[in-house]
Amino acid sequence: MAATDVPAYKAELLRVAQLLQGRCRLYCGMEIDYLGSQWGPATQYFADLGLDYSIGSVHFIPAQGGEYVDIDGHFDNFSRRMDKHFHRDIRYVVETYYEQSQRMLSDGGFEILGHFDKIGQNASMYHPGIEQEGWYADLVDGYIDQILKSGVVVEINTKAYSEHHRFFPHIRYWKTLKDAGVPLMVNSDVHYADRVEASRFEAFEILNSINDGAR
Repeated sequence: MAATDVPAYKAELLRVAQLLQGRCRLYCGMEIDYLGSQWGPATQYFADLGLDYSIGSVHFIPAQGGEYVDIDGHFDNFSRRMDKHFHRDIRYVVETYYEQSQRMLSDGGFEILGHFDKIGQNASMYHPGIEQEGWYADLVDGYIDQILKSGVVVEINTKAYSEHHRFFPHIRYWKTLKDAGVPLMVNSDVHYADRVEASRFEAFEILNSINDGAR
C-alpha cells in the first residue's frame, strides 16, 4: 500500500464499521514489512497511524551485496532470485531470514507475528530435506525460544494449505507453542475476499486435536 493510500484505507474501514455498528466489530490493522532498522513495525510512522493492531512479517532480506530482495511468493521467482542475487547460497538465505526475523522481534512495535517460518516452503523446494538438517532446526528452535519470551501473538497462516498442504508455521511447531501458552491466531492471508476462510476450519481441527492430545 502506498503511503498516499493510507488515509483512504482508514476512512473506508471507518465507513464500513459504522454501517455494521452493533453487528460486527472491525479492527484497523496492517501487515508491516520489516526491512531492517530503517523500516518496520517499530518505525514511528506506524505508531502515529493509531492502528488497532499490526502484523510484523519478513518478506525481504539483504542479499550479499546489501540490496533487499523478495524471498517470498512463487517458487519460480524465488529460484531465479537465488541465481541472480544470492549466488545459489540457500544457507545464507535461510540464516539471513531468521536473523532479520530475530531483529524484527527484538525491535517490536507489533502485536502479531506473521508466518514466522515462511522461508521453509521455498527453501525446501530449492533444497529438499533442508528443514530436517540440524543447523536449520537449531535456527527455528532458537527463534521459537525468542518468541516464547516476547509475548506476541503467533499467526497460523493457512493460505498455502490447499495447494502445498502446509501451514505457516509448520504443524510440527504448534504443540510447542500451545504448550507454552503462546496465543495463536488463524488467518487465511489470501488477499482475496472470496477466500477469506481458506483452510481455516482445517487449521482449527488440527488445533483441537492438539488440545485433545491426538498430536
